[in-house]
Amino acid sequence: MDLKDFGIQGKNTKFTFTRSDGTTLYTTRDIAYHLNKFARSDRVIDVLGEDQKLGSKQLCSVLEILGHDKMPEPLFYSFVSLPEGKMSTRKGVVVYLDDLIDEAVAHAYDEIKSRVETRNSDMTEERMREIARIVGTGSIRYNIVRVQPEKQLVFKWSEALNFDGNSGPYLQYVHARACSMLRKAGEYQRDTDPSKLTDPMEVNLVKKLSRYEEVLREAGDGKRVHMLPAYGHELAVAFNQFYAAVSVLDAGPRRDARLTLVECTKTVLADVLDCLGMGAPEEM
Repeated sequence: MDLKDFGIQGKNTKFTFTRSDGTTLYTTRDIAYHLNKFARSDRVIDVLGEDQKLGSKQLCSVLEILGHDKMPEPLFYSFVSLPEGKMSTRKGVVVYLDDLIDEAVAHAYDEIKSRVETRNSDMTEERMREIARIVGTGSIRYNIVRVQPEKQLVFKWSEALNFDGNSGPYLQYVHARACSMLRKAGEYQRDTDPSKLTDPMEVNLVKKLSRYEEVLREAGDGKRVHMLPAYGHELAVAFNQFYAAVSVLDAGPRRDARLTLVECTKTVLADVLDCLGMGAPEEM
């Protein structure tokens, strides 16, 4: 099939459906796969490496020729590289995902165990292992999706496994802190009276919370997943500033209003983590 009228130039204008022996090519099978996906979904998003742009263009061109109005929405990701350069299996310069997950979980376990010992907590070994798995795998996922798809990601262990700053463990820890505050508070009445939230840090936190619906919609409609971790980090920072600026458990007549604000933050952070495919542990 000649695809020159679809903006494809050079030798790539000729799209081949089958080899001389009758077997099909990858993109040929992809046509059938997408026709099946269209029948099962309202919207199709193809997450691809940046080297698949030509194949995606060929696929969409053929689907258009076949008379299909529905088209896949390609989302191209740049390649992951290491500080020493591009990965190469041939040269042995590569990080395997299984090794990465094992390393992340082990690091998370050491960090959690250290925190438990410092606090003299009675957390069981089984629970520490469970939380380490949630935090370790989440740290990798967060470190990848926080970068815009079109930007190259230079993978650094120090960033992926960092428990402070713009990282998955940081969001999870702030969520766990909010859960801990609510457990210590015991019973309270939800209070949404804005006149009781006048401190600048309270106002800032409320404003951050109010943006979530807008961020979530834009991230979904525009395929801009990196907006979610960016927002989650902003919210976590705002909560920590609020936590440091005002008393919550001993706030007198403002106690219920501030605890309600803590609960709202916990709920939104848990939702952000869930949208990113990460767990939201209630203790760390």
